[in-house]
Amino acid sequence: MVTTSPAHTQHTAAAHEPPAAARAAGIVVAITAALAILGLAFALPAVHSGPHEVPIGAAGPTAAGGQLTGMLEQKAPGAFAVTYYPGQDALADAIRHRAVYGGIVLPAQPGRQATLLIASGGSPAVAQLLGQLGNEISERTGVPLQTQDLAPLPARDPRGAGLAASALPITLAGILPAIALVLALRREVWTRFAAAVVFSGVAGLTIATLLRYVFGSIDQNFWGVTGGLTLGVAAAALTVLGLGSLFGKAGLAVGAVLALLVGNPLSGLTSAPEMLPAGWGQVGQLLPQGATATLLRSTAAFDGAGATSAIVVLVCWALAGTALVVVAGLRRPNPTPK
Repeated sequence: MVTTSPAHTQHTAAAHEPPAAARAAGIVVAITAALAILGLAFALPAVHSGPHEVPIGAAGPTAAGGQLTGMLEQKAPGAFAVTYYPGQDALADAIRHRAVYGGIVLPAQPGRQATLLIASGGSPAVAQLLGQLGNEISERTGVPLQTQDLAPLPARDPRGAGLAASALPITLAGILPAIALVLALRREVWTRFAAAVVFSGVAGLTIATLLRYVFGSIDQNFWGVTGGLTLGVAAAALTVLGLGSLFGKAGLAVGAVLALLVGNPLSGLTSAPEMLPAGWGQVGQLLPQGATATLLRSTAAFDGAGATSAIVVLVCWALAGTALVVVAGLRRPNPTPK
């Protein structure tokens, strides 16, 4: 029987390794490519952002409404989608139910004052855009304009910076626990599933507490915000957990990349889905991060109005992740990630 010494084995393995310079070059190229991908994922949506079919409303005389539409199409073609309402009350109700971001009430008689209705809690970026638009319309038509905010931001965070800054932490809350649980609990499928569910509740409560009591970014519906964040974190975490449970480290990598490089930049939490490159905002709303962003704004400023579609999306992702975990548990009672 021929035996091979450890020294000979190490020498043979070293002989098959690429030169050190080649390995160093490979590391540099790989990290550079990763940084380029990260830069594209986070910066490209911001660079090409702008209003695309932003839903707004108008109320007032039909003729004046037609002039408004013509003015908008001339100034920013395709930027706004205008819906007409019979009066200010109907328009205000549509804004409070998140059917539109805001709108303008045109005077019935010449010389009367127009009213710009906005909802800063729905999107500070869109509210600012509508404010600029209203001022320009007032200057061009000579009609005095007053502004009314139907969903103002809290006094402690008048720019809405806290909600915008929470986008990345919310995304990481859906990735990191799943990765840690799959790698640390290699055999206990059901234990890590239970831990992920519990973590979702703890994370939702923690983030809501920070937004309410530390940053002052929300001032109402605390438990509604907590519930929405819990569902959002659970949807993302269970999806990544399911992929990792069924496909091992490769599944974790796919889930993390999808959440961090696609879901987070396209969530729209820092502006609005309609402010992202055309079409991509709608794609983002079908992912857990985008749906969580919509649900967070709905619960924080509109008492949950307009959150139905986001809840449906998140429940579907949570159920899909749960199904993957169940399949992994049934197929491999003691699964070990590869």
